[in-house]
Amino acid sequence: MNQQTTPNVTLFDLLARNWKQPSAIKHLCFNDDDTLLAMSCFDGTVALARLADNEPPESRITIDNGRTTIHSREGRPSPLINTRIRDGGRLTAFDGGETLVLTAKGDLLRINRSGEISAKVLADKSPIIAFDYCRSTGLMAAVLPNRLRLQWKRTDSIREAALSDPISEMASISNDGCMIALVAATSLNIRHAEGDLRSFREIALSARPISLIWSADNRWLACGLETGGFCLVDIASGGDAILSDFPGPIRTLDWSQSANAVFASGAYRIAGWSMDTPPLSNSSTGALAMGHPGFVMVDAVASHPFKKLVAAGYANGKIVIAKIGSPDELVIRDTGGPVTALQWSADGKQLGMGDALGNAAIITFPNQFFK
Repeated sequence: MNQQTTPNVTLFDLLARNWKQPSAIKHLCFNDDDTLLAMSCFDGTVALARLADNEPPESRITIDNGRTTIHSREGRPSPLINTRIRDGGRLTAFDGGETLVLTAKGDLLRINRSGEISAKVLADKSPIIAFDYCRSTGLMAAVLPNRLRLQWKRTDSIREAALSDPISEMASISNDGCMIALVAATSLNIRHAEGDLRSFREIALSARPISLIWSADNRWLACGLETGGFCLVDIASGGDAILSDFPGPIRTLDWSQSANAVFASGAYRIAGWSMDTPPLSNSSTGALAMGHPGFVMVDAVASHPFKKLVAAGYANGKIVIAKIGSPDELVIRDTGGPVTALQWSADGKQLGMGDALGNAAIITFPNQFFK
């Protein structure tokens, strides 16, 4: 009789719903009411995953003699909602549960909960190169080949400002809707989003920018570079610094509002700094030693929306959740395709994950998981 070995069951096996897509996952985005996770792939495929779960972790937990056990799922997750988009790229949440998708030919589309295209946004003959949307103020920003276009949802008014070469490749609106950052191949430009839309800050960059994100309080802006680290900008004081000690590209940056800290991929451990003592004059100032250093690059980071936790995805497929400022970390997945995207839902109960093998997953944590 042949003896069969049962493979070790990981937390990922117990907590995640996983879908296989035709190519690597490029972008992930939860919608505004945490009912759907939108995903785009490198081949342009766009699909939606339902967050509603027929077998939530709480339903599979049993307590026997004080010992808590969670059982594996019995069924398969609900199938993805496929869209007709085949050239989709960047995603962001819109209002009413919809998602904004920028296509390769420059169309900005609104996708409803059913995966149907409900509208084309800021439509004219000019292709859109980059965009961002501020849900708190209803401000939409679109970068066209030679101009910046802003539209306010509350009034439908449109304003434009001329842009000079080089063409901006990314746009990011501050959380209060008052400022917009644009990055091109060699520069970072910050403008007022109202009034004359003038530029009030221009910073030369030593390498191509590949990520861009504002802090929740709108004081700080972080811009990740393909080589050479990331640029940190203090809007209040006018100071800036390049944190350069990174062996890899800074594909993702994220801010923790609860810990007042910034985190970056591109190192052999989770790299983070406390903004209570910002590293403007010395890159070691405020550095947070957390998680375990190793020999594999961190490719993605995502801070929990309100707890002092950060998720990290590695080039070998490992996913961990670390306590900010502590060496403690929890391994969710041991191995797999290189992690290309991580994002928390607004309620902090779900972690969206995408990897280079086309796996997209929603990892759902029981209510008592993070104490």
